[in-house]
Amino acid sequence: MKGDDFEKFVKLCHDTKSSKLLSELFKLFLTLEEQEMIKSRYDIIKALLGEGISQRDLAKKYEVSIAQITRGSNALKLVSKDLENFLRKEIC
Repeated sequence: MKGDDFEKFVKLCHDTKSSKLLSELFKLFLTLEEQEMIKSRYDIIKALLGEGISQRDLAKKYEVSIAQITRGSNALKLVSKDLENFLRKEIC
């Protein structure tokens, strides 16, 4: 997906204005496997921001590979402080 196409998709998601409609949109665009991957990443990011336990323990708790935890951890290192604060407020 080209960068501008991704931005168009983000705008489309933003413009739904309701969580029900957004959920329908995601179900249209994402397979069940992709939805599960997003749920897993959400759990990992939430845990990394709030639980303060080792990556190995997180992998056991969420039944994912250590590599998945590491990818989430590396992704968190790249976000702006504003996004990190938003995430801490909204999901922790």
